[in-house]
Formats: sequence, structure tokens, C-alpha cells
Amino acid sequence: MNKCEVMNEIKKTVLRITGIIIEDENDNIIGCHHIYPIVYAIYIVEELEKVFGKEVSDIFTENDYTIWELTNLADAIMNKCRSSVETLQVI
Repeated sequence: MNKCEVMNEIKKTVLRITGIIIEDENDNIIGCHHIYPIVYAIYIVEELEKVFGKEVSDIFTENDYTIWELTNLADAIMNKCRSSVETLQVI
């Protein structure tokens, strides 16, 4: 899975949960310009774990708020999944 595919999966997840379309790859998904309850971030992480694996939640403990930028999150997911034993596949 390439970075574009990972970003598209993140965008689909964000849209499904929040109703917000993320168009800019530098957009911060939890930025204050997006009007939705911050608790939705938990649901986003939960869904991303279903797609990419449990190790995704570790990304958020190892980074600051900039990890929520679409491009940064996609890079982090790809790196985390690359280092895991399982192959990165969308379910």
C-alpha cells in the first residue's frame, strides 16, 4: 500500500465518522477549524486500528499534535506497519 492509498483510507475514515472532507494533505484532522467534538478523534483512531492494526494507537503516544496532519499520519502509519511483522493491507 502506498502513501496515497493510506491517505485515502484516512480521509474516508474521517469523512465516515465526522462528515468532514479532508482535501489538503497538510490539514490537521483535529484542527480547531473543523467543527466536531474532539472525542471523535478516539473513534477515528479506533477505526484506523481496524484497518491498519493495533500498533496505530502507539503513534499518538509517541508524537505531538502535528501527527494529526494527514501527510504526517500517513507516513507514521506506513512506518509503524512496515516495522510490524504483518503486511499492510486494507481489510
